[in-house]
Amino acid sequence: MNGAEHARTDLEAGDVRRARERLKSLVVTYPEDLELRRLLAEAYRRDGQPAEAGRWGYLVAGHASDHERRCFERHNAFASYGPRATGARLRKLLRCDDLAAIADPVGRALLRDLPRKRPVGRRDGPVEAVGRRLAIWRARSRWR
Repeated sequence: MNGAEHARTDLEAGDVRRARERLKSLVVTYPEDLELRRLLAEAYRRDGQPAEAGRWGYLVAGHASDHERRCFERHNAFASYGPRATGARLRKLLRCDDLAAIADPVGRALLRDLPRKRPVGRRDGPVEAVGRRLAIWRARSRWR
């Protein structure tokens, strides 16, 4: 019995925490295995954590609902960091260097739209852009 089968057995037995721990270590070892990511999303879903379920099923249509994806985006606020940091941040969060390898057509569309993502209610005028840059500069200089 391999690790994924152990995790599946743990999920069926209701031991979500143990299954989650097994699956997290397996995803680090095999970052492009979609079945492991699906199982990890299911474990977080059963544990009532939609943001984490959205994280592990983000780029595959059937692995996470739209609500879970929105929770993941809001929880990690990657639209507020700007387009360059967003792809790198997503690669780090999903623990995979090649995001296209784990994305289906829905996920590829999400990746294409990633540079244009903005938080709901965010105003994008020149004054707001200067204010955001100043806030980022202040935070970086304060926490060095």
